[in-house]
Amino acid sequence: MPNNEPIKVLIVDDRPENLTALEALLGDMGFLLVRALSGNEALRLTLRHTFALVLLDVQMPDMDGFETAELLRSNPKTRNLPIMFITAGMKDLNYQFKGYDIGAVDYLAKPIEPHVLRSKVRVFCDLHAQRLEIERREEALEELVRQRTETLVQTAESLLESRERYRSAFEQAAVGIAHVSTEGTILQANPAYCTMLRFERSELEGKSLQDITCSDMIMEDLGNMDLMREGKLFAYTVEQRCFRKDGTQAWLRNTVSLARDKEGRPEYFIRVAEDFTENQVLREQLLQSQKMEAVGLLAGGIAHDFNNILSVIMGYGNMISMKAGRDPQIEGYLNSLIGATEKAAALTRGLLAFSRKQEITLQVADLNDLVIRVSKLLERIVPEDISFDVRTCEGRLAVNIDAGQIEQVMMNLVTNARDAMPQGGALNVTTELVTLDANFVSAHGFGAPGDYAMVCVADTGEGINREVMKRIFDPFFTTKEIGHGTGLGLSIVYGIVSRHNGYVKVFSEPGVGTSFRVYLPLYANKIDDKPSAVAVPPRGGSETILLAEDDELIRVMETQVLADYGYKVIAACNGQEVLQIYREQGDSIALLLLDVIMPVMNGSDAYEEIRKIKPDVKALFITGYTADLVENKGLSLGDVGMVMKPVLPQELARRVRQALDS
Repeated sequence: MPNNEPIKVLIVDDRPENLTALEALLGDMGFLLVRALSGNEALRLTLRHTFALVLLDVQMPDMDGFETAELLRSNPKTRNLPIMFITAGMKDLNYQFKGYDIGAVDYLAKPIEPHVLRSKVRVFCDLHAQRLEIERREEALEELVRQRTETLVQTAESLLESRERYRSAFEQAAVGIAHVSTEGTILQANPAYCTMLRFERSELEGKSLQDITCSDMIMEDLGNMDLMREGKLFAYTVEQRCFRKDGTQAWLRNTVSLARDKEGRPEYFIRVAEDFTENQVLREQLLQSQKMEAVGLLAGGIAHDFNNILSVIMGYGNMISMKAGRDPQIEGYLNSLIGATEKAAALTRGLLAFSRKQEITLQVADLNDLVIRVSKLLERIVPEDISFDVRTCEGRLAVNIDAGQIEQVMMNLVTNARDAMPQGGALNVTTELVTLDANFVSAHGFGAPGDYAMVCVADTGEGINREVMKRIFDPFFTTKEIGHGTGLGLSIVYGIVSRHNGYVKVFSEPGVGTSFRVYLPLYANKIDDKPSAVAVPPRGGSETILLAEDDELIRVMETQVLADYGYKVIAACNGQEVLQIYREQGDSIALLLLDVIMPVMNGSDAYEEIRKIKPDVKALFITGYTADLVENKGLSLGDVGMVMKPVLPQELARRVRQALDS
């Protein structure tokens, strides 16, 4: 390469105005900017010229930036040419990950801070210049040896000057650079590399790569270093979790090359590192969010299938119970059957609570009873080396709560306490009636004065330090190893308690233990100890009901239930049949009882079509899907009542009668 040939930077974009903007931004840096309006043109130019860097647009017609980069990487001449993506669109993290996977050194989304872009371009051009300079010097040395000239002193001085310039670039580079011996020991590291790992230079130099790299990620690195020493690999890039001095972890993307001496013997490795910890955390959060969404969808689907099955069992079981004789043995069998279906229905509600798709349903309950009930389940998840003690206060603690969600709070807190005591310890759950006064609110910075039911979950575990305490309720924040915690447990606790107008307070000391105190407003009225009045049996009727249900077993069961209460039932298996029947017999139909989600035409669409015929038609929807899934499908239910499966025959008859009389 001629000495006077300038360093070239290839800028690729299908829009000339964007190329002009880049020229205006970088034109005064002393580099020759070469334009390309397409990926094909860029490929041709790279075969004819040597470039220090390619600034590549992602979104281009015919051949986009990703395809262009892959072709550059497949060509031996351009395989190691640094590529920096620049785009105004495609800001989604998945596109950034794709760019890095292809082998880009950076992925910048517009608008870009000018000094950031100039700094990054300067670094790679300086490195290119140094590499060219070294190559040129080596060629010059060979030529001097061949000619047996007497300019060895001048050559040595030039090499020293070149090394000094390289040292300057090494020290001032924005990326981390480290020289590593062939045995894997860090020989020297620039300030940026030390900052990434929060070590002083004197502390970092002399350490081996194994000292600062997670053990599950070092083997691939060492294997690639062996291949480079053998001449089987020119360069490689590896992403690793590394240990900082303070014990936290950083994700570094290392591009590794090998420096050789004049005889071609391996001298030392050059590692250029980029800290992408923040991007990695965002990626893990995205994956975790997607996983939780998948779990939610699975739970919702299972709940729907269970609800359909339970509707049939519960319906026929209650119908048999109402029609059977007074044989005590048969009555006992039926009560067991119905009780089992009610427990199964409670299980589906638990699935929905786990997936956080269950709307909050408040009901007055005794917190002491709930704690005692859920503690029997919690005993199964607490190992034998942890003493588990549950003590409730005297009297009742009446609270207006969604019992399923408060049970979820208890489950999360006890699970966290258990995990904080890997070597065993003590876990205590207590309840108490407390009064928060103005002094308490002022001292703790939360709450409203009044009476509260308090449940405390305390452990003798590792405790929580002050820095972690500040972020303890943040979504996705966890101190557990990857794969051992979602970072959502305590954020869910906080969300549930807040929805109940309650408060959570954490007390902890490292090495001593942690206690979580949940405060729930005390219900103003006492829980009625008197037995509930016997429910009045629902009243039947003789009206005609148009029933739509795609599940045949449920359709037959619901038809029989309504017929037993005196109604005439016309059954259909989808919304289209409903519409056809109503057009033919609409004058005689008093009520539409429609499943919300059905094939061919759903219940919501059928109802809207019938309203065009009769605007004041009476209707009642029934479904086994969760409310959020119905909403996500874009179904409009208006002010029509909703019956959730599984439903008891008496409750179905009661809701039908209410809809008819409304």
